[in-house]
Amino acid sequence: MALQSPISSHLHVQNNISLYHQPECFPLTTAHSVGVYNGDNPFTHQVSLFCFQATIINMVMVIVRLLLKPFRQPKVVSQIIGGIIVGPSFLGRNKMFAKWVFPRSSRYMASTASKIGIVGFVFLNAVKQDPSVLKQLGRKAVIIAISGWFLTVVSLLSTASILGKYVVDVRTKKAFYYFSTLLASTHFPVAQPILAELNLLNCDLGRLAMAASMVTDLIAWVLFIIVESMKNSRGGALRGLFYVASMASLIIVIIYVVQPMMMWIVRQTPNGRAVDKRYIAPILFSVFFATFISDFIGGTVADIPVFFGLAIPDGLPLGAAIVQSYETINNIFFLPFFFTEVGMTTNLFRVSSWKSWWAMQFIISSGYIGKIVGTILACLFYRMPWTDSISLGLILNFRGIIELSVFGLLVDIQFIYKNGFSVLAFSTFMVTAVSTALVSILNGNSRRYLAYNQRTVEHSKPGTEIGILICIHGDENIPSIINLLEASNSTSENPICVYAIHLVELVGRYIPIFVAHNSQRKSSFPTNDEHFVKAFRNYEQHKGGQICIQPFTMVSPYKTMHEDICKFALDNEVKLIIIPFHKQQTIDGHIDTTNNALRIVNSNILENAPCSVGVLVDRGGTTWATLGSFSYNIAVILLGEADDLEVLAYASRMAEHPRVSLTVVRFLEAYNKEDPMEDSQFNNKALEEFRYKNARNERVVYREEVAQDGVEMVTVMRSVGNGCNLMMTGRRQSSDSELLKGFSEFSESPELGVIGDILASPDFLGGMVSVLVVQQQLQSRTLLFNK
Repeated sequence: MALQSPISSHLHVQNNISLYHQPECFPLTTAHSVGVYNGDNPFTHQVSLFCFQATIINMVMVIVRLLLKPFRQPKVVSQIIGGIIVGPSFLGRNKMFAKWVFPRSSRYMASTASKIGIVGFVFLNAVKQDPSVLKQLGRKAVIIAISGWFLTVVSLLSTASILGKYVVDVRTKKAFYYFSTLLASTHFPVAQPILAELNLLNCDLGRLAMAASMVTDLIAWVLFIIVESMKNSRGGALRGLFYVASMASLIIVIIYVVQPMMMWIVRQTPNGRAVDKRYIAPILFSVFFATFISDFIGGTVADIPVFFGLAIPDGLPLGAAIVQSYETINNIFFLPFFFTEVGMTTNLFRVSSWKSWWAMQFIISSGYIGKIVGTILACLFYRMPWTDSISLGLILNFRGIIELSVFGLLVDIQFIYKNGFSVLAFSTFMVTAVSTALVSILNGNSRRYLAYNQRTVEHSKPGTEIGILICIHGDENIPSIINLLEASNSTSENPICVYAIHLVELVGRYIPIFVAHNSQRKSSFPTNDEHFVKAFRNYEQHKGGQICIQPFTMVSPYKTMHEDICKFALDNEVKLIIIPFHKQQTIDGHIDTTNNALRIVNSNILENAPCSVGVLVDRGGTTWATLGSFSYNIAVILLGEADDLEVLAYASRMAEHPRVSLTVVRFLEAYNKEDPMEDSQFNNKALEEFRYKNARNERVVYREEVAQDGVEMVTVMRSVGNGCNLMMTGRRQSSDSELLKGFSEFSESPELGVIGDILASPDFLGGMVSVLVVQQQLQSRTLLFNK
């Protein structure tokens, strides 16, 4: 795995971008006058000044971040701009600001913090990466990566051969070779965070981009080994051999010593428990110690951290614990100083020659264009859509910390002048800003399409298998879900295929995980779903093959979890998605909001699902189905709206179960009681078919109630729901209904609709009855990714 181009071999600890280009600063006591320094202890002064600087830098970056948020810019762009603002281009031009905030006395501490920030950034991003992805790199990713890499190098070097003579900010023409190698490579620690912010990591495009970036990283790593070996060989063949052997030894130690130790820590951690905090500090110390050794033998401060990070199992329990313990500290106290160094070296108002400035920009831009063209050509070879091809080319042009650190290195080894660094820093944040905005636009609403097929229970043909996707957040949802599945009446004549997915928040890793719990093959990804899988396996065996249940675990960020769910439902032709309500009832009967993020997930599913959706308000209970004593009473509330068709179709299927009792109540407004079947939205033909089908079923009761107002309607619903295990209703109701006037203003859960919110209230029958609110497929808007 590579992180750097060959030029990165020079990025040693002694590499210090000149931080402070300013007149002589105030003495140490200057900080005391602004409340930073207390006492005469120099160490206390340095720590106070360090905290003061970190506060100022973070404040500037946060403000820039807020200003750029409407423009869909990633965090790295605001960090680069924030660093430039505190530099000599803007605030640093003020001598008082420069002397008080960034005195010369803080130079070395700030530079050290910068190096710590780089090491931490690379290490943490490697921890979040799943190394098994390397084994899954297909030919497609390799061809796309090589095509973009090759055209980048050719384009940049060809343009440099023509315009290079006009560039005065480059000391040696060798710099263009480093530029071409650097721009040809896309470094995954740079691309991953941006893709995560764009919510693209868990889609096919994001996975392909990450695979291609790893290929270019691998190419850069090979070139790095070759160049560094040749450089060390100038001092003798033995010296070059020593370098190669030393680096190889470090990597071997990480693979065969460090990684087994990390796995041992994971095995020592009980399932579902957090890793003991006493392991975190030694691991972090080992990372920095290994980095020091790497730097001592001629490596870089960014080589070993990536291998160390990949050796740590991502996600829970160890990877997540490390990320949660150190990421905030690194992002607040150390990493901002790197961008400050960049900003201090950048002066946008000091241009040696505009002809040189434009020539340099044109040469660099040709490399970026070559990357896009090469990527698009390879994508079209694989017949990928134009939108995906262009997006992938833009993604592979994401730049960030790695590139800026190498540009700073080129200044230190005198390959380019400081004015040249300003040009390169400007082009870095500009190409990232533009590419991110374009990718965000290309992958927004343009990735949605209309669904012309009807994926609902109502439109499912009799005798055909119905696919139901069940979402589960915790074991407490399992009893009610199994009872609902049993009531759904899966038989050999009308089978149901259930996809039971345990939803887990993605923590401590970047790439989402989808685990299929195949009874014949054990997954290599460790999960804590033994009880979840066992419960559904037992129920499947209890049904004797009349129902098919496929359990899965989906590990995904809450922000994009709905996309994974909807895509799975689309690919597997699911007719109904059942999701648990975000509020869970406690033992004492109170309603507890388990996680507000789940509410957002549910809302996104309701908006984008390619099929019908049911929101289950779980009131708990015993799994009767596995005890052989199943008995279920269901009440259905109809107001004659569109979603009631789906509710009626689902209830009609349930009514066929020999141990299910069903009561259907249709409410009519008092002014319309003379013509109860007159309704423009409700399909009265479906209602008549339901009544005819169940005319001789003693377990089915159909009632029509005429209500004067909402209060009378709620009274009837209480009497109907008393003694029921489940109440069902449609989600969407007309706002013009006289029966609902006044209720919508006090509705706390719009995802349940007005009636659903009433039924789910703790005041309704003491919160003892479970509720299923159904929304029929939205025909005009259905997600998702191109199949």
